[in-house]
Amino acid sequence: MNKLNVNLKNCWGIQSLEYGFDFRGNNKARAYAVYAPNGMMKSSFAKTFEALSKGTQPKEERFNRHPSCIVTSDGTPIPQEVIYVLKSEVGTRKDNDAISSILVNPIYRDEYVELNRDIEEKKDKLLTALQKLSKVGKKYIENQVNEDCRLSSFPESISQLLSEDSELELKNFLYSTIFDSKVLEVIENPDFLSKANEFTSRYQELFNNAGTIYKIGVFNPTKADSAFTALRKQGFFSVGHRIHLLGDKVSIDSEELDNRLKEVNALIDDDAQLRQIRMNLAKNAQTQALIDLIESLPTAEVEFLLEKLKPENQQQFRKDLWVYYVHNCPEATAFMSTYRESEVGLKQIEEDAAMIAPIWTDIVELFKDRFVDMPFTPSIANHTQAALAKESAKLLFTFKDEDESNTVECLREDPKMKTLSLGEERALNLLYFIFEVEDRKQKQQETLFIIDDVADSFDYKNKHAIILYLKDLCKTDFFHQIILSHNFDFYRAISLGFIHRERCLMANRGVGLISLARAEGINNVFVNMWKNRVSENDTILYATVPFSRNLIEYTRGDEDPDYLKLTSLQHWKSDTSTITIDDYIGIYNGFFGTTYYLDRNTTMVDTLFIQANQICLATTQTGLNLEDKVLMSIAIRMKAEQFMIERIRLIKTDPTYWCEERSQFGKLYEELMTLDANLPERSTLDKVSVTVSSNIHLNSFMYEPILDLSIESLIKLYNEISVLQP
Repeated sequence: MNKLNVNLKNCWGIQSLEYGFDFRGNNKARAYAVYAPNGMMKSSFAKTFEALSKGTQPKEERFNRHPSCIVTSDGTPIPQEVIYVLKSEVGTRKDNDAISSILVNPIYRDEYVELNRDIEEKKDKLLTALQKLSKVGKKYIENQVNEDCRLSSFPESISQLLSEDSELELKNFLYSTIFDSKVLEVIENPDFLSKANEFTSRYQELFNNAGTIYKIGVFNPTKADSAFTALRKQGFFSVGHRIHLLGDKVSIDSEELDNRLKEVNALIDDDAQLRQIRMNLAKNAQTQALIDLIESLPTAEVEFLLEKLKPENQQQFRKDLWVYYVHNCPEATAFMSTYRESEVGLKQIEEDAAMIAPIWTDIVELFKDRFVDMPFTPSIANHTQAALAKESAKLLFTFKDEDESNTVECLREDPKMKTLSLGEERALNLLYFIFEVEDRKQKQQETLFIIDDVADSFDYKNKHAIILYLKDLCKTDFFHQIILSHNFDFYRAISLGFIHRERCLMANRGVGLISLARAEGINNVFVNMWKNRVSENDTILYATVPFSRNLIEYTRGDEDPDYLKLTSLQHWKSDTSTITIDDYIGIYNGFFGTTYYLDRNTTMVDTLFIQANQICLATTQTGLNLEDKVLMSIAIRMKAEQFMIERIRLIKTDPTYWCEERSQFGKLYEELMTLDANLPERSTLDKVSVTVSSNIHLNSFMYEPILDLSIESLIKLYNEISVLQP
């Protein structure tokens, strides 16, 4: 991938964005860094590529606008398998396929498959034969046999069954009929257990008594109830029809039929318990199948069955049935013969596979070395099965107390894993990401990684570990990255760490569109972009005030006259309106040893508001905009303090009032709220306090808070504060 062209319209929160990412260049990492304040485009960009990776299209869900998404790699639509998105949110609740792929050893897997092929063929034939004999569903037989033999291995279970004598003749007994769950509900009922023999004895008599209407295997009480009930429901008797029973001289009507049935069934129905057993056995097809079985058996076999159905005998009877089936199933012998021929080879392969997992080990060691203070140690719970591709890999996490006196092990889906902190969850998310990366590296899969705020919730040492790993990805020729972040500190670290300055971008919002532009002044905006340009740009001139003031404070203290004068350029003081541009330049030259000469007597505060108004009128905002944001923040607070001082003067009727306290904005706010707790303008002042008041004391190490403010929000707040009347 040399060139990635992205053209998005109405893709979630992105109204319009078009950019070409050029990954060419031998001396440049194949990675871009994009800084985007919260709410601008970052998550929507990641979601768009996630949709493409799944073979779907992005949406615009808020206004239901029609989306358009054209993403090409070297002129052709980007294949979905090329895209991998590492999202900022944590949602990993199960192990991913990449872990299994990493663990599979192709040599052992192929040898294992080859040896296992004949076994699986013989096993399939055995399961088919057992299904015919037992009528148990084929897919359930293996588990049922293992459960009844109380073993976990199907070959071991079959071997055990073949080793036992098959002395009983059980061809008439179907496992599926006898041990159906609905049948067990009836036969394990205390009434059935206590009266089973009496019921079956009387039930058999129903077919032999004089005057019976039943015939074994053809027409029984359950079928009679169904047939006569159907006639009644269909109105047969209502229109005067009668029925003629075999052996009778005359036909009978509905009432006479009821009397006849009572006479025939009295042998059972006169006893309430026996009648209930009969009704229970007629409930459904499964219990009726048991009745059919009882009818078909000789008396001795019925008694045998009833004895075996007692709770204490059921487990052995289950096993006896399987013993009978496998002894009457030549496929069982054939299966075991083939299995024993391959058993030694299979076990040796399993043992060898369990011992070798170099890539897995390397990944875990990398994770443990890079990410410190994690509460868990990962391992594989089913190493052998995963290596042979018999099962998907399952991560096992081991937790230990600080003194290692207690140890707890759990799988990913274990509720204990919910105790992880957000940072620990994100670290686990990264572990899965590393598996995905190594899996793609093994397969030599060209990949575009979209990395969405991966460093959130990490401390500094683990953020550094993330940066090192992302840098390592650049060593793979077929890997490419677009790293998105709203965290300027992390953005600056990766930009200075390994991403070429030409590929460090910042997102800017224009009218109806998002643009990406090369970032400037990432390392030290004051030194690299402002310090030597104070005579060229009035916005930069004023933006240097807080930096200059901070440096004077660090070197001379906060009682220095120049420090106090610069404080008056950030707060509305009694001398603010008198300080000129030349006054400030004099302080600036004196501190930095420069020789700027502007010969301008315009006051600094007038310059402040002139520049603020010009920024408000601009139709587009491009680039970092830090000087614009600094100036707008100062202008907003200055306007707010002007308003509060004038309002306090009116309330106090003291036109000479000034605030002489440090932390002036906060003190003014407190005093005004004390004087007028229901101040209508309070919400606007609250916005000023939350948005800009604490963000103006900038230095070269920390200006992320003000970067995260959009210029649009500052313009809106400036216009709102400007119209307040004292």
